[in-house]
This record gives sequence, structure tokens and C-alpha cells, in this order.
Amino acid sequence: MKGRVSVTINGQNYPMACEAGEEDHIRNLATRIDDVAQQILASGATINESRLLVMVGLILADRLHEAEGEAEATNSTESPPPAATPAPAPENSQNNETLSASIEALAERLEHLASRLDSR
Repeated sequence: MKGRVSVTINGQNYPMACEAGEEDHIRNLATRIDDVAQQILASGATINESRLLVMVGLILADRLHEAEGEAEATNSTESPPPAATPAPAPENSQNNETLSASIEALAERLEHLASRLDSR
């Protein structure tokens, strides 16, 4: 079953479909996006909505890139866990892949939205 959620980013409401039960998660993600947008605007930047959303997408993608690099560096410098310590759950890497795919999809949607807004 599909859910519906409306998120607000930079004062604009965006109704969206999502998986049932993911509404709060989508709202939380939108709040993070709006927080970055407000930080950009608070810096005194005067930019249109489409460029703002592209900048937000780039900032979030950069943060993800840095986090992935840090995780990779941590994994390569750590010694193997002792035999008594259970190995990390496989879903941890799957969660990272899912998060990465979600951010990439969001960036694509932001780029599409930006191009639609630019054509107006």
C-alpha cells in the first residue's frame, strides 16, 4: 500500500507518494533538506529556487561522499574483530547502499525540478 506525505522545503509544499509507514522518515529527510536551504539563504545568497535546490543536493551529496570516504578509511585501518566479537550485520552495508541510492535519486529529482523551474 502506498502512503502520501506533504513536505515543505523553503516554504513550498511538495505532496509525494511513499511506501506506507515511511511518512515520518520522508518528513525528517525534508526537514534536513530545508535546514540546508535555510543555511544557504542565511548566508545572504540571492538565488532562484531551482539553483537553491541544486546547491542543497550538491551539499548533501558532498556530505555523503565524505561520510563514505571516512567509513572506507575506518574500515581499512581497523584490525579485524576478535573471534568473540560478532561481525557487523550485513544490513549495515545495505543501509549505506540504500541511503546512497536514496540521495542519488533525490539529487536526480532535484535536478529535474530545477530544470522545470528554469524553463518557466
